Amino acid sequence: MSWLIGGLLFLLAAVASAEAPRDFAYGIDVEASGPESLFAVELPPAVYEGVVRADLGDLRVFNAAGEAVPYAFLPRPSERRDKGRSLKVPFFALRGDAIAGVEGVEVRIERETGKTVVTTNSRDTMPARQAALLGYLVDARALDQPVRALVLELPTLADNVVTRLRVEASDDLARWTPLVSDAPVVRLEAGGQRLEHLRVEFAPRQARYFRLSWPATARPLELAGLGAEAGEAVVEAPRSWKQVAGSALPAQKAGEYAFDLAGQFPVDRLRLRLPQSNTVASVDILSRASVGDPWHRVAVSAVYRLGAAGQEVVNPDIVLPPTTSRQWLLRVDQRGGGLGPGAPELGAGWLPQRLVFAARGAAPFQLAYGKAAARPVAYPITTLVPGYRGEDDGQPAAVPLGSATTGAARTLAGVAALREPIDWQRWSLWASLLLGVALLGWMALRLGRQLAGSKPAERGDG
Repeated sequence: MSWLIGGLLFLLAAVASAEAPRDFAYGIDVEASGPESLFAVELPPAVYEGVVRADLGDLRVFNAAGEAVPYAFLPRPSERRDKGRSLKVPFFALRGDAIAGVEGVEVRIERETGKTVVTTNSRDTMPARQAALLGYLVDARALDQPVRALVLELPTLADNVVTRLRVEASDDLARWTPLVSDAPVVRLEAGGQRLEHLRVEFAPRQARYFRLSWPATARPLELAGLGAEAGEAVVEAPRSWKQVAGSALPAQKAGEYAFDLAGQFPVDRLRLRLPQSNTVASVDILSRASVGDPWHRVAVSAVYRLGAAGQEVVNPDIVLPPTTSRQWLLRVDQRGGGLGPGAPELGAGWLPQRLVFAARGAAPFQLAYGKAAARPVAYPITTLVPGYRGEDDGQPAAVPLGSATTGAARTLAGVAALREPIDWQRWSLWASLLLGVALLGWMALRLGRQLAGSKPAERGDG
């Protein structure tokens, strides 16, 4: 009996033992150097190709001694905001009749030998060089972002400037749209102190030209320079991409193509490369986790590839909610003739996950992943990183994060770790229950025999 109980205790101890790198299918070395105590690393595609769990719950970080260290996942930003910069822009003086104002000035722009030539004339044939300064024409054609402010530069000796500025926008120099009517412009100096307000702000506007002017009764505003401040640009975070060739399925309907990503990538963008130019088609896109699962529709879209080689126009990326499906299916509407000969290619894009780990113990560190029996152990990011506020709040981090890089993937336990193991804990509990039942039965049988042997003696004595 004692040997059976000892065996059960050994099994329970084996189940509760700490994890080691050899328990996982694959590993990747992580190079972290620097004085920081926390390091951030981006997960390479090999991790998504080797994990068993779509939530990365079978991922661990170990130090050189094989000890697991705490880690957490950083939130994945889908976009970032680039703050606008002030760029120098060319500007040209507008001169004419003060009564007619800037509306009475005729402007022509010509390009000669790579240079921009701006010609201004008063509509009443008054020579522009002899007329009064009425405003400025700003050439913003080189800017590829909306402008939200103009920053004025006044001559060094220009003091006691107080006026109001009008800003208009146009794309053809004929129709002007007011952006701001009476923006204050101030430079005052007294007692060695200077008060300046030379920034004119308005709602972000993309335009080829801007026009500055002031009231006819105001003193002309001399400019030494001019800067245009671009508005914040929303830029998508860079994604990783994997290109997969499609294969037609003969057992299914015509116009169906299957794709296998060979991994559980958190895909949120798709690119379809059609096999022939001048092709337009309506498609259904479906996905599933593995072979044998039902297909689920994730998107319906129109795809096209038009134009000659080198000047082709293709449909934009298809945006969809993040999904970790491995199998994908493309169903092409055959009413337009399908896609013709050849098979399309599928490009899958995703935001690589970044994790932060504590550099506890000796280096080198390594990522270990791919274990069927593993359970999630990641901390919340706010628990691992004290005072974490996010990466886009513009404030310095309370605890700076070092940067780590990954090496090549290598095999640890291999495919053996990917198989569902025997649940020793469950079987040991069943064995304990069966052992308890057997012990109770044995005790009941022994007690019954003792009672049966004592009854004849009791009758003889009577």
